[in-house]
Amino acid sequence: MQAAVARACLDHAADGIAAVEERKAGAIEEERVRYERRLAFLGTLGNNAPFVGLFGTVLGIIRAFHDLAGSSLQGTQAVMAGIAEALVATGVGLLVALPAVATYNAFTRHVERSVSAAEVLAHEILAILKADPARTAGTTKEA
Repeated sequence: MQAAVARACLDHAADGIAAVEERKAGAIEEERVRYERRLAFLGTLGNNAPFVGLFGTVLGIIRAFHDLAGSSLQGTQAVMAGIAEALVATGVGLLVALPAVATYNAFTRHVERSVSAAEVLAHEILAILKADPARTAGTTKEA
């Protein structure tokens, strides 16, 4: 990200400070969008996997009560099988959600750190260009 932002700033240094600032903002947003392209899927997966597990839990409990109602002789075994099924569904939901949320958070932090580093670099470039107006064609030195 930093290289793309620096390139955008330096390629347009001759266009003036205002142009460089606009190119900086555009390059940072373009790179941010590129970095975040698939993060929405990961966030959605992390947020919704527990609900899928909860749905499986509900279905397992419904099955357990259905089996309990249908078989009075083996009631305990029928209930245990349904509850075990429900717990497996809950476990799978959590097994998917936890790594997805952790990965989403790590990538989000990476994007924010990259944007911050690109901002710092762009500000350094702008400071150099502002300190030496001869580098930009949009400004003139007074004699």
